[in-house]
Amino acid sequence: MDKNRVFSEFQKLGKVLMAPVLILPIAGILVGVGSGFTNPRITEIFPFLKHLGLLFNILKDAGNVVNNNIPVIFAICIAYGFVKSEKATAALSGFLGYMTMNTILGSFLIYTHKLNPASLLIGQKQVLGVLTLDTGVFGGILVGFLVAAIHNKFYKIQLPPILSIFNGTRSIPALTIIFSSLLGIVLAFIFPPVQGLLIKSSEIINSTGASGAFLYGLSERLLLPFGLHHFIYLPFFFTQLGGLVEIDGKMVEGAVNIYNAMLSSPTAVFDVNITRFVMNGKVLFAMFGLPGAALAIYKTALPKNKKKVAALMMAAVLPCALMGITEPLEFSFLFISPILFCLHALLAGIAYVITYILQINIPGPSSFGGPFLSFIFNGILNSNKGSHWYNLLFVGPVYFVIYYYMFKLYIERRNLKTPGREEDEYEDTEIVSTKTISNDILEKIVENVGGSSNILKVDACFTRLRLTLKDNSKIIDQKIFEKQLGASGAIIVDNGIQIIYGNKANLFKIELREFLKHE
Repeated sequence: MDKNRVFSEFQKLGKVLMAPVLILPIAGILVGVGSGFTNPRITEIFPFLKHLGLLFNILKDAGNVVNNNIPVIFAICIAYGFVKSEKATAALSGFLGYMTMNTILGSFLIYTHKLNPASLLIGQKQVLGVLTLDTGVFGGILVGFLVAAIHNKFYKIQLPPILSIFNGTRSIPALTIIFSSLLGIVLAFIFPPVQGLLIKSSEIINSTGASGAFLYGLSERLLLPFGLHHFIYLPFFFTQLGGLVEIDGKMVEGAVNIYNAMLSSPTAVFDVNITRFVMNGKVLFAMFGLPGAALAIYKTALPKNKKKVAALMMAAVLPCALMGITEPLEFSFLFISPILFCLHALLAGIAYVITYILQINIPGPSSFGGPFLSFIFNGILNSNKGSHWYNLLFVGPVYFVIYYYMFKLYIERRNLKTPGREEDEYEDTEIVSTKTISNDILEKIVENVGGSSNILKVDACFTRLRLTLKDNSKIIDQKIFEKQLGASGAIIVDNGIQIIYGNKANLFKIELREFLKHE
């Protein structure tokens, strides 16, 4: 397998792994609201909230349905995402396989006296009502890939007449039970040492302090243009690399799970060694830094283009500060000056150091509702847990000014052609609004990538419309997407093109599939 194919497969995996992450925002908002308005300090100030305690506790419980079941969601999403067809059967088999693996794993450990229901060890717990070894998202991912492999190999199988009831996709659940049982037995032998290695790795990572926070933030931003940044933060989000902490008598692993458990707990307080892995630094550079960069881009635009650039920057700043969707803004200068993007990545890494030192315990990704909502619900409303939200009010404006002057000086000295600085950029072309997606826009997209016959597959991740093409050489002009079709930019990859449409990417996917009559 050549490096381009490997890169493409990693991108595909990243897209599939993002599906569970995209479920988290509503869960994060529900838990944040529920925890914030049941906070003793808040209820003392507003006594009437005590009468709404049942409602807010219901919100917390509803959000934790997602937070407490991330591994099985991974199993279902990977099984669904990697099969060729008949995806509903694969999704069902993903759930069935995950339950079977955990049941057999727990039963085998009990039978071999390595799991005592009366005295559980670290990493042993009930998972969906089954007493077993908690393999976390690793178990979910393994089951997902196992089901996908079984499905792709046997979903068209034709058996002898006596077994014809299991022809085709009807064989997949049966085979899933058999192979998932074997996986459970195998994991009984190999996962305990893996678990020990993860715990040791977590201890080493936690000892890195501010320097570890810097490398985490820097590397996550630097891998963003390649669509591989998921592989930096996802292991810390959901595995023991992000921490293993006892909260209210229960061991919790993964930074997202630990933070949510701290949020829901009446006694636990926030820990910056956990919060750094749920992107507390992003609150600083997404809410304050990048808006400063946007202002610099507006200020350096040609006078005749300022009005249109203002609209463009506002459309990019709002999702950035509110939801943590930074790509539309970052891609407005990434291709024009990679060095400027590297400086931004460096400042992003420093933002993690600052928030670590100041112990600003506010998560920043969209999985917690985005920087602004997280600042309100996890910061201000949970200040008694040690969010230290007020420190952000002092360092935030400073970061805004740093970004503004760094971008403004660099753009002017290098005469960068950022949006609005090209003489003919907006004279003969018109940026199309993505509030509505007309057939005319879809036709232009299709035409610019070589026609409908050149499009093999239409897909999308959180911010990118992903088109798999037969022949990349048929792409007419990479810049048209940005100048005429409302995108923030486009990246040509080994087997197609990725068009940056921000939070409209999924809508573009749906509309384009219907336009092309793809399933």
